[in-house]
Amino acid sequence: MEVIQVDLDSEISREATIALGNFDGLHSGHQTLIKEVVAMAKKLNCLSSVLMFKTHTKNMTDGISQELLTSRSQKHDILREMGIDVIYEIEFNERIMRLSPEAFVVDFLVGHLKAKGVVVGYDYRFGFKASGDVNTLDALCKAHNLDLAVKKAVTYDGEAVSSTRIRSAVKEGDVKLAEALLTRPFTIRGKVVPGKQLGRTIGIPTANILYNANYVVPKYGVYLTSVTVEGEFYYGATNIGTNPTFAEQGIKVETYLYDYKGESLYGKIMDVALLDFIRPEIAFNSVEELKARMDRDLKFIEEQIHQEEFTK
Repeated sequence: MEVIQVDLDSEISREATIALGNFDGLHSGHQTLIKEVVAMAKKLNCLSSVLMFKTHTKNMTDGISQELLTSRSQKHDILREMGIDVIYEIEFNERIMRLSPEAFVVDFLVGHLKAKGVVVGYDYRFGFKASGDVNTLDALCKAHNLDLAVKKAVTYDGEAVSSTRIRSAVKEGDVKLAEALLTRPFTIRGKVVPGKQLGRTIGIPTANILYNANYVVPKYGVYLTSVTVEGEFYYGATNIGTNPTFAEQGIKVETYLYDYKGESLYGKIMDVALLDFIRPEIAFNSVEELKARMDRDLKFIEEQIHQEEFTK
């Protein structure tokens, strides 16, 4: 898979089918688009691709910092596994925001990216002030001999799957619902960094990762997790929060790895997948109270693992 940086003046020589959208989370609804664009590419004998903005469009249009479900590198990994040939990455800026629907399709997609087909979701909007919808796109595609596939909403428990719904589930600690909607656990990816080594002083060493400020923040508390580092898998007990017992600042993601016997993990990239919410974060009156509760948490989580309620 290639990742190619483009702008409105780029000239791409190879034809491709293109999936369009924000794709935050690449959830089950997004996956129907990705599968369709790969199938369309095979039918049209060209590359399959995704046009992806480097930052969420709402960062500019709504003036907010979007709480993301997936990092850039996670999106790349998922799309590679799904068979995408090329990711076109582009900055969402004022110039793009002011493009008319026709200019976006005719000049950019067809003229510069050599699109042969387009895949979008049922609620796709595009062009200046979101003036274009799927009907606009259908007319433009017919006029310029582009294949078009518009995918219907994917539902779960009677409601449409959406990034907004998944973000709400993560914030509420309902990581099982988030997993069902994503088709994989909500996963935090970060670099292992030195902490204050408080866990080590009480006999419970943890690996601490830098929390990406753009991620949605899960409900503070203790989670049963699965952890992947350098291709190796471990179960973990992860605390997410601010360590109120020690009055620390900032969000901490600290994981105790079951059965880890290796060397220091500092500097390594670690994926922490949230499998189940165990309990909320608590401010303890003493280190002794904290250790007693952590010991109980670790024993409880280990029992869950041994009951094989969760698999790799």
